Amino acid sequence: MLRKLLKWLILLGLLASVPFAVWIWWLDTQVVARFEGQKWQVPSEVYSAPMVLQDGSPWRKQDLESVLAEYGYRFGKNSQKVGWAARSQIKVSAHLRDYTDHTGYHPASRRVFSFANGVLQIQDVSGKRYRTAVLEPQKIGYLYGGNTENRDILVYEQIPSSLIDILTITEDRDFFHHFGISFTGIARAALVNLSSGSRRQGGSTLTQQLIKNMFLTSDRTYSRKVTEVFMALLLEYRYSKEDIITAYINEVYLAQEGDSALHGFAAASEYFYGRPVNELNLGEQALLVGMVKGPSLYNPRRNPERAKQRRNVVLDLLFEQGRLTQPQVAALKKQPLRLTTEGKRRSAYGDYLDLVSMQLERDFDQAALATKNLRIYTALDVRAQNAALQAMQDRVATLVKQKPALEGLQGAMVVTDRESGQVRAVVGSSDKLYSGFNRALGAVRPIGSLAKPPIYLTAIASGRYTWWDRIQDEPKQFKVGNSIWEPKNYSRDVHGEVPLYEALAKSYNLATIDLAYALGFDRVAQTLRDLGVKRPFTMYPSVALGSLELSPFEVARLYQPLASTGNSAELGVVLSVMDQTGKVLKRFDQSSEVPFTQQALSVTLAGMTKSPEIGTARAAQAQLPWLRFAAKTGTTNDQRDSWFVGITGDYLSTVWLGQDDNSPMNITGSSGAQWVWIDFAKTLPQRSLAKALPEGANYYSVTLDDFEIAADRCDDKIELPFIEGTEPQSSTSCFWSF
Repeated sequence: MLRKLLKWLILLGLLASVPFAVWIWWLDTQVVARFEGQKWQVPSEVYSAPMVLQDGSPWRKQDLESVLAEYGYRFGKNSQKVGWAARSQIKVSAHLRDYTDHTGYHPASRRVFSFANGVLQIQDVSGKRYRTAVLEPQKIGYLYGGNTENRDILVYEQIPSSLIDILTITEDRDFFHHFGISFTGIARAALVNLSSGSRRQGGSTLTQQLIKNMFLTSDRTYSRKVTEVFMALLLEYRYSKEDIITAYINEVYLAQEGDSALHGFAAASEYFYGRPVNELNLGEQALLVGMVKGPSLYNPRRNPERAKQRRNVVLDLLFEQGRLTQPQVAALKKQPLRLTTEGKRRSAYGDYLDLVSMQLERDFDQAALATKNLRIYTALDVRAQNAALQAMQDRVATLVKQKPALEGLQGAMVVTDRESGQVRAVVGSSDKLYSGFNRALGAVRPIGSLAKPPIYLTAIASGRYTWWDRIQDEPKQFKVGNSIWEPKNYSRDVHGEVPLYEALAKSYNLATIDLAYALGFDRVAQTLRDLGVKRPFTMYPSVALGSLELSPFEVARLYQPLASTGNSAELGVVLSVMDQTGKVLKRFDQSSEVPFTQQALSVTLAGMTKSPEIGTARAAQAQLPWLRFAAKTGTTNDQRDSWFVGITGDYLSTVWLGQDDNSPMNITGSSGAQWVWIDFAKTLPQRSLAKALPEGANYYSVTLDDFEIAADRCDDKIELPFIEGTEPQSSTSCFWSF
């Protein structure tokens, strides 16, 4: 009887083991599926352009110090360590970090910067002069495609050994010796917690915590705990300790950044300290490790004192294990938190990320962008972006304070590199935080007088007109359908016969429409399309005075061929996309084909410098007397839109102000958008627009009344740019005849 019972028990045991084996097999497939190949669903990382500091460019010492701080450089007594900087009364030295992008590997370098007369000089510690120094690209955000997690991925070799020590001592002292679960760890934690009267240590191993974070819920049930134990055993069987600790350091949840969960120590280091994790000191690493126990409870921004106390508990554990001396612990406990500004990346770069996403949608699958951890290198200039954002927010606040009726005033700004056309900054809102509606891309509004420079380019390029030639600023009527359109000057005055340069500088509507009529409206429409207007439009006469509707980004594209004098015809946003191995998947090149000669474009651009001298941009010239620049203001009917375009030696900047409901405002291009640009140019010093013209064009002094080249002794004259062959063929000495 006993033997028969034993047989049945063995048989039942075998039968029961089958579902258990199937369950274990299923758990194993789950573990392997997540750890083979792509272990995490990781969004693509977006980087700024490297910041190139040029010897001889305008820089202030305080500005470079601010940039280095923005980049996470730490100031001390010297700059011998990478990521550190030092300063004296007249100089700044910095040990610049290395980086790799689509152009290759760039090693770390130590440079000394001086600022004689506001001009940057670059040397090494031996005094050797350098033409440039380069700050590494900055991570400005992620492309999620529906993913709401922030991660910065580290490989094992990139993880500081001190971080591993602090983590294992605090969370799992036996990590490198157990097989997934630790009975001694459970016993030790229980003893410590009982003796201290509080929960200072947990019994779960790092492997178990990783399983819970990656596969399971936080429900405290026996079935979940049993599943956790067996999955931990399988994970340890399948993978090395290095793989597991690396996964944990990249996976652990540490904070919330806006709507996104922030995972991993690398991302937390950038978020809280603005520096890579390998540049944190032991106290800062201890604080991040301490947050593992309660990311919300010990968040140093929300609960700084509680976070500091938790950091100190971790430091005491390091002392108990002989990793720190008592004086070292005491010194680290005295250190303040020194956190970076909260949400800086989101508020500063959200509008630019919209542009990046829009460009990449044409070439990359959204799922790949959201999960493959691609590295996207852009043209964004961190310094220009911050300056544009500050100028927009501060000036709009000032305008609203001066005129409360402007409450709700919005704005947008696009800044491009004048030569290359690469987009350096995008501001899509005057709000303090990222608003979600990007007006730089989505606010399609009439461009007003910004439509005029293309008309004058058409005239100059035709060879029939020069800046000296006269046009009629007189009332005109045009039949449009069954109605009569009768344009007027903004001032309601008429000025009779005026030269082209004055008509553009002072933005005379009647003179401009006279010129457009003489050239032919169809020819003007073709110029607009040649310069990059892709949006369909019908060429009514009113288009010549700005009824054409474009977004600020489209206006920037319209002006880029003119600003670059033909060197670039398109705007560049994404420069390249690389995978995790460093392989370049795609480079993005811009078109430079412009159907106008460099001479015509250069002469037109030079003519636009008259606006700051004698025209509607005189306020900007008065505020920036040292700067030579080209400009154009724009105001639409009933002052519904305020526009300004400024072109310096470095940047083409397009500014728009208006109300989202398109209601009238009591500001013009001169009194509104122009002042945003003035603030921007003051915050970000720029080089003057070069006066030199290309071969085939030249400046001539011409008498005001007669089309003659004027001698030096002549008084009534003006210097104007000409395409060679269109200048006056006679000259005058200005001697009185007897």
